Amino acid sequence: MDLITSAANTKLGQKIKKKSSKLPKIFLIILIIILILVSVLFFFGYLPAKELQNQLNATKSEVNTLQQNINDKDLEQVKIRITNLKNQTGLIENTYNKLKIIGSLPFINGYYQDGKQALSIAKNGLETGEILIKAIEPYSDFLGIKGGAASSQETTEDRIAFLTQSIEGLTPYLDTIETKMAEINTSISKINASRYPEQLKDYQIRSNIIKAQDLISQAYTLVKDGKPLLAKTSWLLGKDSPRKYLMIFQNDGELRPSGGFWTAYSTLSVSNGKVTPGSASNIYDLDDKINSKVPAPRLIKSYHINVPYLNLRDSNLSPDFPTDAKIFLEQYTKAMGGKDKFDAIVAIDTQLLVDMVAVLGKLDTRVGTFTTNPDKRCDGCPQIIYEMQWMSGRPRNYIEPNRKDFMNPLMSSLLANVMGSEKSKMGAIMETFFKDINQKHIMVYFPDEKMQEIGDLANITGKIYNTDKSIDYIHLNDANFASAKSNIFITQKINHEINIKNGVATHKIAVTYTNPAAGSNCNLEKGDLCLNASTYRDLFRFYTPIGSKLIKMTGSEIDTVQYEELNKQVFEGFYGNKFGLNPKSNLKTSIEYTSGATVGDNYTLMLQKQPGTKPVEYNLTINGQKQPIFNWVSDKTIKFSL
Repeated sequence: MDLITSAANTKLGQKIKKKSSKLPKIFLIILIIILILVSVLFFFGYLPAKELQNQLNATKSEVNTLQQNINDKDLEQVKIRITNLKNQTGLIENTYNKLKIIGSLPFINGYYQDGKQALSIAKNGLETGEILIKAIEPYSDFLGIKGGAASSQETTEDRIAFLTQSIEGLTPYLDTIETKMAEINTSISKINASRYPEQLKDYQIRSNIIKAQDLISQAYTLVKDGKPLLAKTSWLLGKDSPRKYLMIFQNDGELRPSGGFWTAYSTLSVSNGKVTPGSASNIYDLDDKINSKVPAPRLIKSYHINVPYLNLRDSNLSPDFPTDAKIFLEQYTKAMGGKDKFDAIVAIDTQLLVDMVAVLGKLDTRVGTFTTNPDKRCDGCPQIIYEMQWMSGRPRNYIEPNRKDFMNPLMSSLLANVMGSEKSKMGAIMETFFKDINQKHIMVYFPDEKMQEIGDLANITGKIYNTDKSIDYIHLNDANFASAKSNIFITQKINHEINIKNGVATHKIAVTYTNPAAGSNCNLEKGDLCLNASTYRDLFRFYTPIGSKLIKMTGSEIDTVQYEELNKQVFEGFYGNKFGLNPKSNLKTSIEYTSGATVGDNYTLMLQKQPGTKPVEYNLTINGQKQPIFNWVSDKTIKFSL
């Protein structure tokens, strides 16, 4: 027995001795591996990262200088900065490629690939900048850009003709720009914002990535869908044949479904770029000529006060501007005996006038001088707003048949001042014009079907979108039936929660309406201007995808009215008879429903803005994740990875 135990102990000892002899070798191997890893990290991680940081700091300084050069409209310096940045980007790319080994690690690989996409965006962005410079350089003097060759475009007619030539000159570059923008859009869409923290120190990370993705997507869509319209510039400016336009003025101080109360109209013709004003009048004169005995439709009968017939001034009941424009054109033609044929119907609201006068500084007309200075008579609204309301709506003890005809000289003066303004302002004027189109302060309807299709594609027609079943959709539409201009003061704020489960999106939307101003003295005998009525009467409608199901609505004094319209499911409410929004108060409405959209792996929400509205503060939460707060000023598409 002792012999057996002794033999066993001997064998055990030999095994331990063998294992003990292997330990130094194992530690040596581990040490070698650690040294290799440290060396790899040092030579392929730390050193390139340190070099990369220095290069990025230098690039940041160059980008800041470029931004200042762009603000200064210094074309020559912009070209220098872009060349420098292209060289710097090449150095950064070379250094970044040294991180490839580290970037191939499982956890780091996603971030490394995002960096590759960022470099691709930078290169394509700089190349796009070079193309844009090449495109606009011949017209830099007209645009008021430093370094532009002096031109002889001094008269309004010369400037318009030159503008037409300028836009046509850009057309050959648009295909290349679109291709570059498509590549940039593809690259930035591959970056997953959710893998990044919301904030690092004082810098917003995730929200800025999402904002950049949104801006680039919008820019790409604008270039892609706007090309056909730019190709029609000669047609629009009457270069081949004179064009005739019917202008509708929408008073957004009294909000209506298409953007504002139809207050006046005018005609103008454009021949080879020269604009000639035509006739003008107020909407009441047109209604008197029509003398409608058509019974008021349900919306007017239900929510308007003492309006038994459908007047033209109340006919823009649809949120779809082409629908309303057809009605206006039909009734105008009837009133005028079918004499006029128009190439387009153009609707503008007061915001366009405010924005243009802000660029010009002031506007002198034969009916007065207009500015955007705050006016205490309307709680700080722009002076031009108060003066227009005063001229068109002040109480009178006599009949003044042409009380709104001031719009014609005002618009004529505006056109003359815009096209005759100094060159340094041309860039700001064009920027303002395109901003107001994007925000639907300008909308165009074309009776010609092909032109209307081009306008729809460019999103200048105020058309309610037909969306795919896979895309969620919301349009909030308000109509002021209080016969006062309370929307000069009223603001909105939206809190919106979306919870998605099993392919179904459940929405909870709360809309807060605030009227911060004091009420007007609306006693007509006193003769004051009634802008802010004692009670705001509001028809509000939520347009959602077909198949949406209501859970509940609050803040409406009527039972929710539900129907389908414009290929949308509509939920309709109203307040203002039993309770309403008073001056210096707020009121909240809310709705909860399940959307009829079919949700897949990725969620897309389209928010279509109502024309004529102020910026709306929008707070959106999707599946518990709070999205960056934004101002809803134009149509917006939001994408969310589930």
